[in-house]
Amino acid sequence: MEKYRSQQEELGKSIKNLESRSSTYSGARFIMFVVAVAALIVGIYDSRMVLLAVGLVAAAAFVALVFIHGKLSEELEYKRARAEVIRRYIERFGDGWKQFEENGSEYLEDQDLVARDMDLLGASSLYQFICTAGTEEGRRTLADSIKNPKSDIHEIERRQDAIRELASKEEFSMGFETLGVKTNMGKKKKYTTDEFVAYCNGDDHIPMIFNILRFVFPAITVIALILGIMGKINMGWTLVSFFVVLLFSWLFSGVAGQAVMPMISFGYVIEDYIRMFEMISREKFESSLLKDIQGRLSEDSGALGAIKKLRTISAAFNIRYNPIVHQILCGFTMWDFHLGAMMDRWKSRNGDKVEGWISAVSGMEELMSFAVLTRTRKVSYPQVGDQARVHVDARGMRHPLIAPDVVVENDAHFTGGATIITGSNMSGKTTFLRTLGINLVLAYAGAPVCADYMEADVMKIFTSMRVTDDVSNGISTFYAEILRIKTMVEYKKENRPMLCLIDEIFKGTNSADRIVGATQVIKKLSGSNSMTLVSTHDFELCDLKADDGTPAANYHFEEYYEGDQLKFDYKKKDGRCTTTNAMAILHMAGLD
Repeated sequence: MEKYRSQQEELGKSIKNLESRSSTYSGARFIMFVVAVAALIVGIYDSRMVLLAVGLVAAAAFVALVFIHGKLSEELEYKRARAEVIRRYIERFGDGWKQFEENGSEYLEDQDLVARDMDLLGASSLYQFICTAGTEEGRRTLADSIKNPKSDIHEIERRQDAIRELASKEEFSMGFETLGVKTNMGKKKKYTTDEFVAYCNGDDHIPMIFNILRFVFPAITVIALILGIMGKINMGWTLVSFFVVLLFSWLFSGVAGQAVMPMISFGYVIEDYIRMFEMISREKFESSLLKDIQGRLSEDSGALGAIKKLRTISAAFNIRYNPIVHQILCGFTMWDFHLGAMMDRWKSRNGDKVEGWISAVSGMEELMSFAVLTRTRKVSYPQVGDQARVHVDARGMRHPLIAPDVVVENDAHFTGGATIITGSNMSGKTTFLRTLGINLVLAYAGAPVCADYMEADVMKIFTSMRVTDDVSNGISTFYAEILRIKTMVEYKKENRPMLCLIDEIFKGTNSADRIVGATQVIKKLSGSNSMTLVSTHDFELCDLKADDGTPAANYHFEEYYEGDQLKFDYKKKDGRCTTTNAMAILHMAGLD
């Protein structure tokens, strides 16, 4: 963190210096403008050549200062964006990151139970902690990657190589993130490229008749103008032709608009994409996944040239924001129809590649987000396999969302079958389950994990933790938990590797029914390819045995006291718990 604080301090000094220079140039620019206007007016009025010369020099100085000030403002904006990137990294060493605007809650759907249970998306989530994506597509890709862990070992290995390489390219990664922050500075609305991609994948084109008329009508106007100048016809006919063409352009503006308007949404972010394309194209990559991304965006692929051509069309389209010039161009040349035809040609050549280009950028942003962990946490890269008999072996495993100075590490050695975790209230049982789950999500994403060492098999993850009722559909908390566990049991019948993390099993019913029901469920979920971890206060479950006679593994968390103060070490220990602390917690709350 000290490295980032040092960078923050240096950037602060640089920004202050740039702000001071910007203010100086702004004042000088204003003075030159006043001098130029005054000198030119007086010089012309009094025919004084000296003042005219002063006015021209001041005008030239004003233009030069405008250019210099623009460059200075661009540099200042970039430095401010870079300072924001550094600030976010510093916040990740504490709890300040929980205030980041982007938390992925918009990507949470009702069926994303695992994501809710393990804080993968939403407030105070993994997504909020690591997201560095500047584009809406990048954020969406990251959310999808977190919600849907990969299961193909080869893909996981490729992603791991790519993330490891990006972790080593800190300047490139943070520079890329800075572009994203700079893009979003001052914007009140998020922009997506969905509409533009849909247009590029569609078959709409300007009808052939309009492609003919866009040359014929302006030609008639030009001929009328030439003949009028030559005195062959009345100049009034030129005006008639102009207004007829202008009226035609108005009446059929929708035809041209169907080709031009989809570019509007993309026009907001086109400069950002060009800079991202250029940055990716210039970098040297070794991993196959990053090379694939670069290959789609490099000069050789034609992507950079094509998107720069699109920028030219977009700039021409923006002439419409000068209504007088736009109407003159429409009346003389059918301007919008020519732009529509240019877009048609651009689309024919490049339309089928656009989605791939955008996907490449969003893929780079997603991978970079996972690399954030390497700069803010102590991590290692896990070994991920696909054995028939599932297992997890982790040493020094930590929760990535708990600040490094307070997080407690634990080991995890589990195989297929049932594990019962008992312990006092607030002692760390649930946090341990989430720690295991969230690190496995990272492992399957090809990301580093918060552990000194970790190896694990690919498993489908199920959870039953934050179970709530649904009053509108008449579903109680207990029944909601039953539905979740039913999903696990049904998946178990497919005989595929799975992990079940169940917190306080069946807490919504009486103890007698809970013990009987929990015993039956855990037995059903036990197996060599099914790993089931259950936290509970019911010590009776500690004696549980699988159908083949294999006893459940037992671990516990416990409290200790310093004087009359209740304390926790949050360390997992072998065997069942032998203590309780409900009365002590009531005492802490003043309810005894």
